[in-house]
Amino acid sequence: MFRYFLKRLGLMLVTFVIVVFLFFVIIHLLPDFHRPPISGDDANYWIQYYAEGRDKPVVIQFFIWVGNILKTGSFGYSQTRRMDVSIILFSKIPTTVMFQLVPYLITVPLGIYLGIIAALHKNELTDNIISVGIMIFISVPTFVTAVLSQLIFGWQLHWVRTPPFVATGSEFDANFWLSISTYILPSIIMILGGVPGWARSIRAELTEQLTQDYMLLARSKGLSKRQATFRHALKNALVPFAPSIFIGFLGLISGSIILETIFRVDGVGPIYLYAFRNRDYPLLLLNLVFYEFIALFAGILADLSYTILDPRMRVGSGKLA
Repeated sequence: MFRYFLKRLGLMLVTFVIVVFLFFVIIHLLPDFHRPPISGDDANYWIQYYAEGRDKPVVIQFFIWVGNILKTGSFGYSQTRRMDVSIILFSKIPTTVMFQLVPYLITVPLGIYLGIIAALHKNELTDNIISVGIMIFISVPTFVTAVLSQLIFGWQLHWVRTPPFVATGSEFDANFWLSISTYILPSIIMILGGVPGWARSIRAELTEQLTQDYMLLARSKGLSKRQATFRHALKNALVPFAPSIFIGFLGLISGSIILETIFRVDGVGPIYLYAFRNRDYPLLLLNLVFYEFIALFAGILADLSYTILDPRMRVGSGKLA
């Protein structure tokens, strides 16, 4: 297990370095729109220009960039915000996590619960009602639901403040309960957008497990349907979804570009769009590196998580112990 982890970690680092280098080269081949005119006098720009080695070949620039990260922790300088890009991006992570954590903690168990209920009552009224709800909410994009909810509950019914937004840390000090209320609408939207996918997948997997031969054996030994389901079928049905649960927690850090923009959340997502709109290439590069690291690390967690629900599995050995 540990040997496999080290192997995957090594492959991840190699892949990460190659991809980051490609990101760096492509971005630095773009024109510099923040370069001052010949007659201009921007001393701060030229200080950063030579500190980052932008007068040298792009390969040397890459090693200077890596060296600055290792020595000072600086990922580059934002000419639009006049500060280090790591301060801009990493300071937004707590807001993004706070925005998405509670909906995620509700979405996963609720989706699993509805999937179990639908599977246990397959082709019955309960299953039909849950399946119809899944079809409706999984067919409508989350951003459409978010915009319609703002229109109805904000602009027409005036149940939420218009324009709808999510409160930040400073606003909690001024009015705590009002700030908490700004999270209700986006939380409901995220739950409605996430539960159907979990419920549909769990229902399909658990329905298949309930028809396996080991379930017939368990029933023949005297276990009730409920006991056999929760002791055997459910455990096996959840194994394929263990990676998604772990990846979901890690994905909270990366944020949601669309929902955070719609609800005016000062988090990680809008920073990505800000870097694009303002051609802030150091900030854009850090965003790409940040998302790439999360994606690669999530892949490792996905493989290792299989052993949590089924310790018999030896990941990387190619066989069951």
